[in-house]
Amino acid sequence: MDYELLKCPGCGAKFPPPAYLWGALTCEYCGATAVAATGGWPLAPPPRPEPPFAPHLPRATVAGVRYAVLGRLGQGDGSEVFLARRDARLSERVVLKVARAQEDAHLVAREFEVVGELLASKAQGAEHFSRLLPQPVAQGPVKDPEGTPRAAAVYRWRSGFQHTFSEVLDAYPTGVDPRAAVWMWKRVLELLAFVHGSGYVHGAVLPPHLLVHPRDHGVVLVGWSSALRFASRQPLPARSQRHRPFYPPDIWNGAPPTPATDLAMSARSLVAVLGGEPETGRVPLSVPPPLADLLKCQVNPDHREALDDSWKLRDRLDAAAKDAFGPPRYTPFTLPGWG
Repeated sequence: MDYELLKCPGCGAKFPPPAYLWGALTCEYCGATAVAATGGWPLAPPPRPEPPFAPHLPRATVAGVRYAVLGRLGQGDGSEVFLARRDARLSERVVLKVARAQEDAHLVAREFEVVGELLASKAQGAEHFSRLLPQPVAQGPVKDPEGTPRAAAVYRWRSGFQHTFSEVLDAYPTGVDPRAAVWMWKRVLELLAFVHGSGYVHGAVLPPHLLVHPRDHGVVLVGWSSALRFASRQPLPARSQRHRPFYPPDIWNGAPPTPATDLAMSARSLVAVLGGEPETGRVPLSVPPPLADLLKCQVNPDHREALDDSWKLRDRLDAAAKDAFGPPRYTPFTLPGWG
């Protein structure tokens, strides 16, 4: 007697030949059943749906896809940021960003749009730097616990970048090793060079928007809702009152941002993680003079020696680091949660 190859209706695994012609077969992998009948082996009803992942966790649905919310990642001036998991058999971790107030809904949509445009950029280094940008998944309204719809966006989760510059300073209250600050600033300047080459300014290069990968010496930028094309000569669409010392004064007063704005804000953020004063650029005496002098002039975009080109500033940073520390070498850097 000949047998045709039978496959499980649930997972596609191969069935062995049945013990008798009209028998039933149960898959040893997923438990689905195929039942014999006149005319062949029709598929049995599909297996029962798998139980939901962690039923006790809150759920959020964006663009027709349901997510289990695992916990809070951060809190911005106008949004809440959560770590979530797609509630399906083929799952993935994502970042869920939800506007706190209805009037901030346009900022969530704006960020999603700007990131999409930057991902399509053909500027030099796009193949590399586009991987450092947030990766959009979906956007749409999500209902809060009271049933009020809030604007939300979903981005892919990026492992390893767990700590912001703000948390770095919490871990090192007196400031990080200046040698670590050098590689942090280099990574920021390289990414900003791509952003500026694409015609944009970030507009919010603030400590909570700079995420560090301590082992790989990487830094990425989040918080793109203030980004805009600098050729438009428009003022920033939003500013953070909590982080006012990190903005050049003219930007806070409504002047249009330029690449020099991002560079000044990056310098102020570096001064902060070194334990200094962002507004003045003053840093602790432990920071070698070549690096301290560069930071002090760069925090003010109107300083006669301040640069407005990311690559030129990176070259100057290389020279200052060589004067201060000698030839480049790997400097270990650790944060809570990293060995």
